[in-house]
Amino acid sequence: MKTIEKKQKPFAIPHYDENAALQLIVITSITYIAFHFTKVLFLVFGREKQEVIHLMYSNVGLQSIELFKQKVWTLLTYGLAHHGFWEWVSNAVWIYCFAAVLQQIAGYKQVLPLFFYGLLVGGIVYFSGLLLPGNVFVLQEGQYIMGAYAGVAALAVGAVVLSPKSRFSLSDSFSIPLLAMVAIYFVMTIAAYYETKRGVLLLSVGGALTGLLVALLLRNGYQPSLWIYDFFERMQKRFERIEDQSLIQREHRKRKEVLQSFYTPTDDITQEQIDELLDKINEKGYASLTRDEKDMLRRASN
Repeated sequence: MKTIEKKQKPFAIPHYDENAALQLIVITSITYIAFHFTKVLFLVFGREKQEVIHLMYSNVGLQSIELFKQKVWTLLTYGLAHHGFWEWVSNAVWIYCFAAVLQQIAGYKQVLPLFFYGLLVGGIVYFSGLLLPGNVFVLQEGQYIMGAYAGVAALAVGAVVLSPKSRFSLSDSFSIPLLAMVAIYFVMTIAAYYETKRGVLLLSVGGALTGLLVALLLRNGYQPSLWIYDFFERMQKRFERIEDQSLIQREHRKRKEVLQSFYTPTDDITQEQIDELLDKINEKGYASLTRDEKDMLRRASN
């Protein structure tokens, strides 16, 4: 069995392009602000508070299986929005802590996919829990679950399984054992939501299972996340090729328009023949013309 145990790197902040931890903070910040800004706009334009809450939360958060059947996108969006400021801040702090360690251990390309895998599996586990007898996890009317708990749990478990002896470095001289941080996180989550929203615990279980599975795959040499980056890189290259071809075509058209102004059809030379010769020049250069073709252009020149 292959294992991933890397020597702890010196404390450093990677460049943004390779800092998935910071990218996650930016993503959750934007979605948090966008969600609550939209809510405020509805209120400003005269919508009732309860109507706004129902409209916004039912289209973003998790609630019942019946609602999910109508709005399947909530299986992902719930993890990108938060009820309140401190809820978002606390999740953002945990995200950065666990993601920063994980990207040091396994590389930044494992972080974002694992976070979103955790959200999806966490949502599935949550809805599975709603089917259990006793209605233990069923929410009260008007309650919705939002927050990045499943994604955070996936990052936490993924990092600690890959490297249980790792430490989160706050500076060159101060660090905290990763195992202790993970334990603190789960204890705090259980304490905060066991009595009020036990569905959050289901999300965390789903995220933890996801982190465990992905970590085990990584330890055995598999790369369950790289396909996403490969897909977007291929799409980017394809769009770049299309863009380059479009630019070349525009340049050819402009060059042809300029050249056309120097040549005029005659009794024995048509505009179509001139255009064909100009297209050949655009594609292969003037040197590609035969002696007869050069003579034809000379006779058509103004």
